[in-house]
Amino acid sequence: MTRRRGGGMRAVEAFTLSLAVAFNFFEPAKAELKNCTCSAVYSFGDSLTDNGNGIATFPDQFIDSETNPNGFNFPHHAADRYCDGRLLVDYVAFGMGRKPNYAILRSIAADFTYGANFAVAGATARNNTEWVQETGFSSPFSLNVQVSWLERYKVRLQFYYAQVELNSTTRGVVYQSLPASDSLNTSLYFVYAGFQDYFFPMYYQTMTPTEALDIVDAVVDSIVAAIQRIYAFGARSIMIVNLPPMGCLPALLTLYADEDSEKYDTYGCLDSPNKVSNSHNTLLESRVADLRHNYTNATFYYADYYSVYRDVLKSPTLYGISESDTLTACCGYGGSYNFNASLFCTHSGIMNGGMVNLSYPCSNSTSYINWDGIHPTAQMNWITATLFLNGTHITPAGGFNCSADTSNWYN
Repeated sequence: MTRRRGGGMRAVEAFTLSLAVAFNFFEPAKAELKNCTCSAVYSFGDSLTDNGNGIATFPDQFIDSETNPNGFNFPHHAADRYCDGRLLVDYVAFGMGRKPNYAILRSIAADFTYGANFAVAGATARNNTEWVQETGFSSPFSLNVQVSWLERYKVRLQFYYAQVELNSTTRGVVYQSLPASDSLNTSLYFVYAGFQDYFFPMYYQTMTPTEALDIVDAVVDSIVAAIQRIYAFGARSIMIVNLPPMGCLPALLTLYADEDSEKYDTYGCLDSPNKVSNSHNTLLESRVADLRHNYTNATFYYADYYSVYRDVLKSPTLYGISESDTLTACCGYGGSYNFNASLFCTHSGIMNGGMVNLSYPCSNSTSYINWDGIHPTAQMNWITATLFLNGTHITPAGGFNCSADTSNWYN
């Protein structure tokens, strides 16, 4: 069996059309809403948000992020993403009228005028004290390290602006696009962390779902500590995204398949990994409420990705998702969930006596929730961003209370 490319640019055009048409389902009346905007977007997390830091630090370990078919629905842009197209943070940044959120470690053609991405594939929320180089899907750049990068970034910006003032000109000091000197306090800070702490230990089976419940407090504590540092840094608008129902991901459904029907919910998802997500999200929401109480001069947006995921499972066709593709991977091979840990997306090999090439996308990635068995498709990211920016599944009530800029979502 050989997977074939779904029509090159025709696939991109189909993706563009599906988003443009489906947007009508989510878009509220715009007349009374202001345009979504912020000075810049700064993001933190793991491979669900990373757009180049992982491969910048360990090119061999994270080479898949820039290997076909990753990024094929994001034409004219370097991929460096574990996705067929844009990530959730890409859509949020575009929706705020900004450019893509460039990786802070990207050394070529980066534009930091409207923020930077500090997320790293394989990064945990907790401090990583047991990391071994190029071992599994992991990195040493945990959330606390990413916030330290942010703090250092501010120091360098201040040095640059001081030099500009001394020289009375921006030329000859640095040839790079950087944010305005007064933009850091009026930017949006996007934190989507914790997935790496739970999912990959369960995936590598070094931790059971029951054991994963024991680390929830530590994971949430690490996220909250990072948010407090970001607040102390000067952030006054912080968006915290919770975890998806991990029991609905094709990789875990494949690895933890069980004949006991009582271990699955009404959507076919595994209960035990979902309990981990629920436990994490419940505690995180409570801690975000505490942050709101303690820091009344800032806005903490709690973005409920879990409930978005469940809504899409409940009514997939409303969101452009095929009913038969809710629990299967788009880029994958074999089994009930189109996932095989021995042949991951972007790779090729002999399976069941035939050559399988996963360097080509499935014929219609827009009909899937999941891209590679682990990460969501651009379609799912688009659905989620649309709902968040339109004030659904996000608190405080109404979310950003603005009309998203969709002009760059489809090209």
